[in-house]
Amino acid sequence: MLPIIHQYLNFRVKQIFRILKDIGIGHLILLAPILFVAILGVLQLVLTSQNGGIALVLLFSWVGTHWNRKDRFFLEQLTIPIAIFFSLDYFIANSFFIFTFILWGKWQNLIILSFGLLILSFIKPPYHKGINKKGLPVFSFEWIPIELFEWRTGLRKSAFTFILIYMLGLGFSFYPITTPIFVLLMALGATTFFQFFEHKDLLLAVNYDKKLLEKKTIGSLVIFNFLMLPHYLLFALFNPYPKHLIALLIVAIIAQLIITFSIVMKYKSYSFHQYKLHNSLPLAIFVGCWTIPFLWPIPVLMIIRFWKKAKENLIYHYA
Repeated sequence: MLPIIHQYLNFRVKQIFRILKDIGIGHLILLAPILFVAILGVLQLVLTSQNGGIALVLLFSWVGTHWNRKDRFFLEQLTIPIAIFFSLDYFIANSFFIFTFILWGKWQNLIILSFGLLILSFIKPPYHKGINKKGLPVFSFEWIPIELFEWRTGLRKSAFTFILIYMLGLGFSFYPITTPIFVLLMALGATTFFQFFEHKDLLLAVNYDKKLLEKKTIGSLVIFNFLMLPHYLLFALFNPYPKHLIALLIVAIIAQLIITFSIVMKYKSYSFHQYKLHNSLPLAIFVGCWTIPFLWPIPVLMIIRFWKKAKENLIYHYA
């Protein structure tokens, strides 16, 4: 058993380091205070919870994630039994909750979560070979216009993480701090969609009317708010207080400005001869300014300036 666990840990540690490398130190620094506040909120929620509600919400989110896993075929090729792989995945991922349940004596939550995860580990998810062609359009992201290809590819690549965080956001939306944090996390996650430059043929095809920047910004904000709509509605249902609604409105506006800035920063730096936007310092400065209210005019001015530069750059490349 020990060699199996050692093999599993080596495999997952390598994956984690690759993910952290892709995220980058700058994004991790920006996410650290948000995650710290989120952890405090979860701790208070566990402390004040009754019965097995939290465990049921967690299980519900993991059932959806488990059913949509696309690594079954790969895992079956390894020497580790797939049920052990699943159980280690889910118990380690939920170790924070398991620890808090034990610490505060939430035994009903602990039993429901542990028993549910154990059962889930022995259920094999279906093979998802060719899911993009045979699946429903809403899950294959074909409903997203081709000019917004960043959302298609970004959501596909991060489907596992997106579904998990999305369900957790819905499950804890009755707690006031959850939805604002979730909206910010989703906006920061969406900025990674715009790190890659499209081929010049696609750029020339979709920029035929010289309004690519406007269409991509409006379309991206429509998709973002469409995805966030269930969270907005649940937050308003559970927290119908003016101060909470105003706070969410401010956070939602900041989130959409973050997405807008990531788009204009991409096309300000766009080049036929490059594949990826490597300089994330302007985005870090942009996001950091929102943490201090008297600095808020700075990111607004940055958007205006970058927008003009992006328009000029697109005209140059289109010509």
